[in-house]
Amino acid sequence: MATPRQSSLFDEGSEKTLSVVEVLDRAKPTDKAQATFQRLVTRIEQQRASFKLWHDYLPRYNQRVSGELIPLHDQLWQYRQNLALLFDDILSQPGRLRGKRQRAQLQQLLVGLIQELLDEKPDSALEAIHDKYNDLTYAEDQEFSMALSQDMVENILGIDLGDEYSASNLEELLVKAEQELHARAFQQQQEREQRQAKKHKTRKAEEADAKREQAAREISQSVREVYRKLASALHPDRETDHAVRQQRTEQMQRVNQAYEAGDLLTLLNIQLEIEQIDAEHLATLPVQRLAHYNQILKEQLAELKAETDSVIAPFMRLVPYARHLTPDMVDRALGDELARLEAMIVQVKDDLEDFKDSSKLAASLKAAKPYVRHDEFDDLSYLQDVFAPAAPARRKKPGKKR
Repeated sequence: MATPRQSSLFDEGSEKTLSVVEVLDRAKPTDKAQATFQRLVTRIEQQRASFKLWHDYLPRYNQRVSGELIPLHDQLWQYRQNLALLFDDILSQPGRLRGKRQRAQLQQLLVGLIQELLDEKPDSALEAIHDKYNDLTYAEDQEFSMALSQDMVENILGIDLGDEYSASNLEELLVKAEQELHARAFQQQQEREQRQAKKHKTRKAEEADAKREQAAREISQSVREVYRKLASALHPDRETDHAVRQQRTEQMQRVNQAYEAGDLLTLLNIQLEIEQIDAEHLATLPVQRLAHYNQILKEQLAELKAETDSVIAPFMRLVPYARHLTPDMVDRALGDELARLEAMIVQVKDDLEDFKDSSKLAASLKAAKPYVRHDEFDDLSYLQDVFAPAAPARRKKPGKKR
């Protein structure tokens, strides 16, 4: 067991146990491996803080979405539905509009409006109105759009989903396309590995495989040794005092959770807490042990980053061009979206009132530009960047010796 903490390593007069990061920050690394060790534990703590920040933000975001955003979406949908019903009522009344051109304009607006409303949620009454004014029924229109989208996705990504496959919406289509790409990539990787195995299964390659397996076992053994030391020191059954036993039970739970998660940094922090190691121990780790620790910490950092990225990913739609997205940026973007919806509701309410007046409706139709429906299937070219695998790095040819 390490000697008690010394004042030179800690704040004078403070009983606070320092973490591994804090201990390492107080000493300059002696070599490259120690510098890597210090950098990795610092980045892991930063990544943990980032993950906690987003994890703590999720309840607030969900509350704002359910309490503010969804009600506004529903309210806007209802007002736009009322506008569609008003247009249908006007078109059903002979003489309300002058000339075929205005009727055709209003009919085009009505069909486009209903298509957008039905894309959000089904409504049998609106679908019946749509079919009354359009050559294709809504169901046929959707089927046609999805067929075009499937062709476009297959051409862009170079995959074949099959003639028998049909999706009901773009999201379902993209999920299927991603699954197909992953399956193809996995199959190609398997084939490459089989070819390489047949081509390079020499004694030298077998020795290299054996060395890698041995290194992996040694790395795993390094974590097990830390765990065993902690388990030996903290096992609650060896303590007769009830309060101390309870404390050790809680500490042992933390140890078990960290060991199962492969969380080396937490195990080292617990060792510091119980004074099983100290600053000198961390600064004088054997070269091989330090190499093992660095490899484990690299993997731990990669897993933490992937986990954090998965939490952040859904918010990227709100702030697509942010380099370093923060919850505050998402909150502001959400506020902007709420303001936009409120402005749209005010505009639709004004339209509902104005369009009851035939002269105002005629003036609006005269000034209106041709209606163009915003269709999520129109431009799928971005898929090539989203799903295309990264190009393999080119190996530099060795330079000629002069």
